[in-house]
Amino acid sequence: MAKKLEFWGILCTVVYLLVIATTVAFKFENFINLELNALGDFLAGAFGPIAFLWLVLGFLQQGRELKLSTDALQLQAQELKNSVEQQSIMASAALQQIEAAQRAITIQQDEAERSIAASFDARVGLKTGGGKPNTIMNKLYVENLGNTADHVVVTFDPPFDQLAKIELGMIKAGGRWECELLIDVSRAGSIGELLIEYIGMDGKSRSEYFTYQISDEHWVRFKKRRTS
Repeated sequence: MAKKLEFWGILCTVVYLLVIATTVAFKFENFINLELNALGDFLAGAFGPIAFLWLVLGFLQQGRELKLSTDALQLQAQELKNSVEQQSIMASAALQQIEAAQRAITIQQDEAERSIAASFDARVGLKTGGGKPNTIMNKLYVENLGNTADHVVVTFDPPFDQLAKIELGMIKAGGRWECELLIDVSRAGSIGELLIEYIGMDGKSRSEYFTYQISDEHWVRFKKRRTS
């Protein structure tokens, strides 16, 4: 478009100058006899339209260039927006990969922890008379369903009769410890805690917590609460 404007501007200028030159040629004697102020007026009047023409052409060309520049800026803005969206998608995908990797690491760590740690189960399998007035005896079985545990210590809070804290030493994988819980019948409905502390095969100290409740029928029910 700019080349077309230049072409038409040059063409109009050449044609106009030819017309002026032809006019001057036909009236050359009058032209050379013009006084300086009249010659200035003539030149100003003759070249004024050309200056106005190029002023208009320059304004049009500047407007078109400004439009092209605006279009280029809009295109760059759109490309930048697309780039930002693409980067956001890539960042989101990378974050998901990191989270997936972290979950996989956590799962592996949990599996490694389970493979090293012991896992105890506490349950009562027998109920008889306690041998003392107003007492009932429950037989407790504590079984290790995980890896070998060493320096095992079992603590009842509150205790059963004189049974409060017992050091058991080592309980191998699949091993079991049993004891008799002497229950005062007045404790029916009461709640307590069983704590099992031990050292795992990796040398770390661990704990397992159970809650227990004495039913109205004088059965002791154990439920694992958490491990640490």
